[in-house]
Amino acid sequence: MLNDVLPDLLEEMAHLVKQQGADPLEPKLRALRIESVCDCGDENCASFATAAEVKVANYVELQAMEGQVIIDLNAAGEICFIEVLGRPDIKYLLEEYYDSLSA
Repeated sequence: MLNDVLPDLLEEMAHLVKQQGADPLEPKLRALRIESVCDCGDENCASFATAAEVKVANYVELQAMEGQVIIDLNAAGEICFIEVLGRPDIKYLLEEYYDSLSA
């Protein structure tokens, strides 16, 4: 679950969606699982998929205090991908979590 790996990011996103009037996304955020981590190779990227199939039809760009955080939605309005750029703290936590799984 997203809450197990990135609880601070989850709370930040929940706060920001409320602040931006996208309240219906909050319960969806809290129920998310990280399906896979982006493998683009960009050092600034800490993005991850939250669905087995990522087909972006819409997005919500959050006004994060640091870096960029964008919630990608599929045609059904479900969250399928979270773009996180310029957030080394998030990249570190994702790497630590996945390294611990393979150990």
